[in-house]
Amino acid sequence: MPTASGLEHHGLATIARRCADETERFFRRVSHDPRFCFELFRRALVVRAERAWGLVYEQYLPLVSSWVERHPAFAASGEEVQYFVNRAFEKMWLAVTPQKFGRFPELKSLLRYLQMCVHSVVYDLIRRAGRETVDFDLEAQAETADLQGSDDGQDVEEEALARVQGEGLWQEISSRMRSEKERRAVYGSFVLGLRPRELYALYKGTFSDVNDVYRAKENVLARLRRDEELLELLGTNAREGG
Repeated sequence: MPTASGLEHHGLATIARRCADETERFFRRVSHDPRFCFELFRRALVVRAERAWGLVYEQYLPLVSSWVERHPAFAASGEEVQYFVNRAFEKMWLAVTPQKFGRFPELKSLLRYLQMCVHSVVYDLIRRAGRETVDFDLEAQAETADLQGSDDGQDVEEEALARVQGEGLWQEISSRMRSEKERRAVYGSFVLGLRPRELYALYKGTFSDVNDVYRAKENVLARLRRDEELLELLGTNAREGG
């Protein structure tokens, strides 16, 4: 089983306390040690210690709540924040089994997956209810919406989404999506900044394998590049915005 070297012998109360302290240091933008929070996740998801999972929930409840509140589809969902918070944690608990924990080498990857779970549960409810929202980006915004390696990823994502909403492009883009697979490929790649393997891990029911993610994304982009009407619209919006 994966372990956090040097921390597995510490008591759970100590790990949780240090996790809280190091998280506070992170938000103060000072030097911090993410190993303690990673170890807390490990005990919850690998050892399956219920108390550890409860402490993970307590520690990250404010952060997950903020992700839900800022999600562009939340206002249209008709649900309370707590509903999506609980669904996101449940989704992670079920998905990240002891055997799969090794796919997450550090705390950042675990939190990124938890954020993916938030997007998934909010979007799934909206889709089931038949309500759509403006939550897709274009290839032109991929460079600025690259969450990989960006310390300000959430801010970048919000700016990208705000631009799409302000320009009113979603109706045009949505009409050009031919399947749920294409929608998720575009959303995951260019709004969330997910890699194909991450998209496949999140939506295994949608994609048959990682190559299927690549194919769906490239098919959409190839079609959009040939769409003169959409290109003209984008050019108009760019001129007006400038």
